Amino acid sequence: MSNAMPASSVRGLAGFWSARPLSWVLLVLTSLFATLSIVSDIAIAVTNSGALDAEQTPVVLLTSISVYLLWLRTTVAFASLIPALVASHLLDYFATTSLALPLLLGAVAATGQRLFSYLALAVAVVWVLLIPFTSTYFGGVMWLALVFIGLAWGVGNSIRLMLDRREQDRMRVAEATRRAAMAAQEERRSLARDLHDIVAHNLTIISMQARAAKYAGTDVAAREAVDVVGDSAGEALADLRRMLSLLQAEGLVAGDQEAAQRELGEGASALDLEYGAVKFGRMLDGLGIETTVETSGLERDIPQSVEAALYRVLQEAVTNVAKHSAEGGECHIEVHTREGQLELAVDNTLPSNGSAARAGWNSSRSGLIGMRDRVDAFGGTMSSARDGQWWRVRAEVPLHGVSA
Repeated sequence: MSNAMPASSVRGLAGFWSARPLSWVLLVLTSLFATLSIVSDIAIAVTNSGALDAEQTPVVLLTSISVYLLWLRTTVAFASLIPALVASHLLDYFATTSLALPLLLGAVAATGQRLFSYLALAVAVVWVLLIPFTSTYFGGVMWLALVFIGLAWGVGNSIRLMLDRREQDRMRVAEATRRAAMAAQEERRSLARDLHDIVAHNLTIISMQARAAKYAGTDVAAREAVDVVGDSAGEALADLRRMLSLLQAEGLVAGDQEAAQRELGEGASALDLEYGAVKFGRMLDGLGIETTVETSGLERDIPQSVEAALYRVLQEAVTNVAKHSAEGGECHIEVHTREGQLELAVDNTLPSNGSAARAGWNSSRSGLIGMRDRVDAFGGTMSSARDGQWWRVRAEVPLHGVSA
């Protein structure tokens, strides 16, 4: 049979004896006091009789040892004082213990666990109440000793409350710092997603239209491609300006916050889902991808934050269509609200051989991760998968419980 103590019992014992450390200044002063007491008692005894008093010496030594043990832990020091308390009753000498007991009791009340401090208070009260029964000289000081013990207990608990409050403040500051760091990290991720969506989409369109202009068979086709390049560059610039305005409005970069707030309000309609679906459909048509767009239920009041998030998801999905769908392929874009959900669907055909339709485009999958993060932020769901010769993207966000 094993004699090992259960882990929970070990933790309970450790907690019972645990205590905050005392200030080293206080430890030095109490140690000096204990040393001076021993030296003075020895000097007085030797001067008066040439020998140490048999009644005083054990009590003084035991009390001094308990004071020295404050360097280890207040709970251990108080426990080591109990033999001195017993000896004081047996030898009828209470002068040293009556000074040390309030000191150690106050220290335990200030630093030890509550259970230990209550037990220490009970020991102190019992010790005082027994004085009239064991002493012929010190019975009259019982009430004075009770006053000292009460004062020590009160001062110790006041210090405990102050230390607890300081610890709580420290924990609140640490938690606030942690949350601020998490918020900053999330802000950086959001900024990275926005930059990816803005730059990747518009640069994809610009690059493809530039190639189309280079190999266009007629001047009209070349001019149309160049017009798309110009429009895409302008939209990218407008998106980047809106992002800068957002950062200025939040105080993350220097700038006029009031002007930035106004610019954000004026530019909010640029992220309109219905407008975006039609605009992106025309872009894909311009790349030779036959695109159909269906929208319904978007006239209802949709929270701006949700609409902006789904707009970016749609933008990234269209960017992927432009990268990976073959010229002459098909794409269907649907945006609906039904049964309290805002739903987005983007389907496009894939090249028959399964390879990328346009050379030079590789996928880091960071776009898909950003899309999923945006949808997850509003408690929605998102999926993307191949279905035969089609690539299907689905995103759903609940509209209830989402503030604008």
